[in-house]
Amino acid sequence: MNAPGAIHNRYVTAKETGRKAGIRLNPIILFILAISPIILIFAGIVFLKQSGTLMAAVGWLLTVAIAIFFFDTSPEVAVYASLGGILASFGISLMVLFTILQVTMMDLTGAIQRISASIKSIAAERYEQIMILNVGFGSFLVSIGATPVTMLPPIMMALGFSPLASVALPCLGYDPLTSFSLLAVPITLPAAIFGFDAVVMGSHVALFLPVISTGLSMGMLWVADGWEGIRKGWIPAVLAGLSLGIFSIVFVNMLPASAIGLVGVFSGLLTIALLFLYRGVRGRQLIARKEDAPGQVVSPSASAMMPLWKAVLPWVLLVVLVVIISIEDIQSGLYHLLGEAQVIHVVGNRAVDLRLMNQAYFWVVVSTLVAAPFLVRSRNEGKKIIRLWLKRAWSPTLAAAVFFAIAYVMDWSGQCIIDGTLTFVAGSTDLNMNAVIGLTLAIAFGIAFPIISPLLGLLGSFVSGSETSSNVMFYGILQKATNVLSLDFEKVYAAHMVAGGIASGIAPAKIINAAAVIDQASIEGEVIKKSAVVVILLALLTSALLVLSLVI
Repeated sequence: MNAPGAIHNRYVTAKETGRKAGIRLNPIILFILAISPIILIFAGIVFLKQSGTLMAAVGWLLTVAIAIFFFDTSPEVAVYASLGGILASFGISLMVLFTILQVTMMDLTGAIQRISASIKSIAAERYEQIMILNVGFGSFLVSIGATPVTMLPPIMMALGFSPLASVALPCLGYDPLTSFSLLAVPITLPAAIFGFDAVVMGSHVALFLPVISTGLSMGMLWVADGWEGIRKGWIPAVLAGLSLGIFSIVFVNMLPASAIGLVGVFSGLLTIALLFLYRGVRGRQLIARKEDAPGQVVSPSASAMMPLWKAVLPWVLLVVLVVIISIEDIQSGLYHLLGEAQVIHVVGNRAVDLRLMNQAYFWVVVSTLVAAPFLVRSRNEGKKIIRLWLKRAWSPTLAAAVFFAIAYVMDWSGQCIIDGTLTFVAGSTDLNMNAVIGLTLAIAFGIAFPIISPLLGLLGSFVSGSETSSNVMFYGILQKATNVLSLDFEKVYAAHMVAGGIASGIAPAKIINAAAVIDQASIEGEVIKKSAVVVILLALLTSALLVLSLVI
């Protein structure tokens, strides 16, 4: 038998031989190889009209092949990296899975219709409706894990907006708080994976929001009614955008670190309250009368609907539970109930701590199950909810997990297991997919890199349909580039996150869902074309703000 030391020495020698072969490749070719999975996914979704789930799977296969054959990654490490990525994705993939369950239950039991009817009874002018529904209420919904792109389009149509505006406005308003959506998972999940301070990063993100949220609000007016819409509605737009951004700065610095997930919830609610206060100061009524606003009143059948308290019960329970678990002592106690049993060893020194009872998705499940007896009226209705949930949820859940697998394979590429530790052989740290992409971009753009780095966030979120996936995929790339250029990584990464949130306005997955609920599938391309102007301008504005923050 061979001595363990001899086996180890032969393995390292093989790694070094492969690395020498890899280095003989032109650096540009290595860059093209490393970035080709992202380009393939983008081309498949945009030009070939393939689903994000299919392209994620194809992109994963290509990433694994490139990591093995060109970046000296063993098949075992590639498989373990994929497994680590899937486990690490639970914070977003299971959040998607279980929020779709909650919304499906609310949809089929009539809770969504009851909430919609109440919203339609609100008396407001056209541009106030846009801000109240898409900026304030939309931010609140997405912060607790609900889906404004499927809830708000029918309401917008009922209020008299065009099909294009009814689809585009909820998508643009999906994420004016960018990274604080889904109980701040786009910030907290990468923080848990890579070990940075979520509150510090949240503070950097929040500084962009007064400008970006206001820009999104103004962009909604332009999409709805062009320059005339901006001229008539700029006051509520500025009020909504500025208040949302300022509230986010206040809450991210005021709330304890364990409650960062509530920043979007509280900011959205206070923005709604401020918009209603604005109406009250102007002496306007809050509830429409049938004779005053026939297009806005609740339908005659509204009185036969379930009580409003019952309709909103899942969301009320979720907010209350999240507030409770944000208390540090409770959070610590919940973690210790399962303790080390929830730490999954992957390979070598790499493990994933699932922190099951501290995750937002766990409490989405709890709030759904507690509310179910109040909403679900029969066993058959329950079965229908489950069937529709599984039909709706499997694809986006799988896509979210696979994008994380891609990110992990890229991050672990070029590494091997030495003495029980996943690490690089001496001198091999630059033969890594993320390192190659980051180094090439740093050399190519130099001091202009901060201008293009937010655009990577835009691209990542557009391709994956998830800011969280984009944040994980590009973390290593941005870290390498900023290290080479001696830039402030936290500020650059925050701008990347912000631009990823802006991308919701043109993300195909969101637009397809929004168009489907009002039977307007044919306008998806038109919506993307119209909203792209707003999204690209705001991404460039994010770049400008980043450059300014790095200079001062």
